Amino acid sequence: MTATPQLPTAPAAPTPAPVLAVAAVDAQLHGRNLRSAAVIAGILDAGLLDHVGQPSKLPTALFPDVDEDTVQAIYNLGVAVGIRGGKVLLRPQWDPTTLDRFRDALDQAGYQAMGSSVATAAQCGRRQHPAAKNLPLWGDEQ
Repeated sequence: MTATPQLPTAPAAPTPAPVLAVAAVDAQLHGRNLRSAAVIAGILDAGLLDHVGQPSKLPTALFPDVDEDTVQAIYNLGVAVGIRGGKVLLRPQWDPTTLDRFRDALDQAGYQAMGSSVATAAQCGRRQHPAAKNLPLWGDEQ
């Protein structure tokens, strides 16, 4: 009986790389970024209202065709708004009821977009689920 020669085996096919669901990852990350942008806008809207004092003064924050003195006033306003907004952004959980008050004032004055963004920002300082009651909020871990 003659032996059948052993044929060389073909190399194993390479394992295909996992296919990333790029669209799903893109949508998820983009959604997170949009949420972050909405929170930042809400903080800035609340800081602007806090700075000017009441919704009826918000139009004074717009200065078309300005001279140098007014440009300086706009810069000073921007610095004050940024500082106030930054303080709220660092510890948004300090007083979400203040953000609720700002939201209500903006909504009642007809500033729905700004009121909505302040409402979004206010949610950052609130626990969203009962199981999270024992977890520290961002900034509370010290």
